[in-house]
Amino acid sequence: MLITLNGIVVGERVIGENSCFLDIFTDKLGIVEVMAHGVKKIGGKNSGAASLFSYSKFCLKKSGSKYTINSSEPICSFYDICKSIEGLSLASYFAEIIRYCATSEEDHTELLRFVCMTYYHLQKGKLSLQFIKAVFEFRFITHIGFMPDLRACKECICYDSDEMYFLPDEGALYCSDCYEECRGDIGEANAFLLNPTVLHTLRYVAYSDIEKLYRFSVSEQNERIFSAIAEFYLLTQLGRGFKTLDYYKNISFNL
Repeated sequence: MLITLNGIVVGERVIGENSCFLDIFTDKLGIVEVMAHGVKKIGGKNSGAASLFSYSKFCLKKSGSKYTINSSEPICSFYDICKSIEGLSLASYFAEIIRYCATSEEDHTELLRFVCMTYYHLQKGKLSLQFIKAVFEFRFITHIGFMPDLRACKECICYDSDEMYFLPDEGALYCSDCYEECRGDIGEANAFLLNPTVLHTLRYVAYSDIEKLYRFSVSEQNERIFSAIAEFYLLTQLGRGFKTLDYYKNISFNL
């Protein structure tokens, strides 16, 4: 049985000298593990399309629950990401998130489009890595089912005020008055104080169409706040850390 899918390679495990297993994030089947014979051989027919971070059209042969590449055609290569060790480490972090979170046997067309857009901007190099990282983390986690309630204060339904608090554990907003009244019950260790710009940024990234997600900018200070919130919210909702994130932070700190 042959299946044609579009997908981006987000992981590989080498077998022998020339072959490997690929983790491909596809539009119609989500994450699939694929056997790729001879892709590590110089001049191999699928080597370009099946390289890490390549977005390609794959014709897969399915036998039982196993997939093998029958043929492939590259659509867009994000190989230039590898020219920067910081960019490569961030791309690897995104890939680890995708492998951990994305389901199999489900349609992920919209999410794949967002992933490709993210890698495009990562390769292009015109946006700060901190900004790309924050947009990816916050939109990805909301897209896969962890949408926070950013519409209004959880208690009084106030839409905005000069100061509002975001609680990642709850995925909820509180205005400053309600937060002060409820802090004995909800605690304050994991509360982020939001100014109107950061609140608007969170809403924009969570609710906007995918095409608009990288078409805005914020000040460096607000970008740092947004970045801290996005990372903390993703890790809190998933209940785990990522080694690739630790490596990215170490690389960024030392550059």
